[in-house]
Amino acid sequence: MEIPFPRKEETELSRDPNGSTVGQIVRRQERIHGVVEVKAAPAGERLFKVQVRVKNLTPFDGTDATDSTQNNRDAALMRSFVSAHVVLGIADGHFVSLLEPPEDVRDLAASCQNVGVWPVLVGSEGERDTMLASPIILYDYPQIAPESPGDLFDGTEIDEILALRILTMTDAEKQEMRHTDERARKMLERTENLPMEHLMKLHGTLRELRPSLSQRSSSSRPSSLPPSREEIS
Repeated sequence: MEIPFPRKEETELSRDPNGSTVGQIVRRQERIHGVVEVKAAPAGERLFKVQVRVKNLTPFDGTDATDSTQNNRDAALMRSFVSAHVVLGIADGHFVSLLEPPEDVRDLAASCQNVGVWPVLVGSEGERDTMLASPIILYDYPQIAPESPGDLFDGTEIDEILALRILTMTDAEKQEMRHTDERARKMLERTENLPMEHLMKLHGTLRELRPSLSQRSSSSRPSSLPPSREEIS
């Protein structure tokens, strides 16, 4: 399946608090073209191993950029699928958790290779018809922590770290952020007005304990996951 994104450019006037025009913001998106390949190979009775591969086929040779390494990198990023997520759905079937697979398919789950993303079950607890493959390592059925005052980007970030980073921005950086777009402005204002007691709640909350890795087979778990479940808002 092809996934084309056309080149486009948008211009927005930037105004000061008095409404006077102080500049303009130009948002440009280069043309990106890729494909999604999906394969399913039999792995047992009524059991299939699914492979999903996202390929970026956008031509780029750097000739439209200057000799600067940074400019070449920026030009390449404009033609990249940055932080791409994959959502899989199934009808009349269900997915197997790679974190906690049934015993009879544990070895098969451990043989799965995940490059750049980690697939987890999503939806209501117990549902197994939807799977999210995200560049962020998550547990099955991830949820936005109730302590989170609002999303900073996509709802899966660590609020405390990004909130503190926003608060350490210079006045000039904050001014630039305010004039980037409406969402960025609201994000900045929410963070600046966050009471200290709410900021302290972002430090971390222990939701539930899981058996240690020594008490369970770790063959199907990523080495970077902790033995207990701790959600950071």
